[in-house]
Amino acid sequence: MTIKEWLQNAYYDEYGQYLWAKHPDGNQLIGEVRGWGALQQGFKTEEAAEAFQDMVGKFIADAINEKLQRDFGGQDETL
Repeated sequence: MTIKEWLQNAYYDEYGQYLWAKHPDGNQLIGEVRGWGALQQGFKTEEAAEAFQDMVGKFIADAINEKLQRDFGGQDETL
């Protein structure tokens, strides 16, 4: 197993605040966006806190995918 194989095709599931990687045999949980209590305190509405948490999750997934592209020459987009 390599870093590229483990993290390939990362995406954020906004309904569960989880980061996943698409593998040939199914999706693999690779992370979770935490800090809901702090986020609720930092925003005036729950909707704003949820939107920010989703933005953070998508940012992390995009960063993983960009780094894989840069360091390892891309991903297996056929999964």
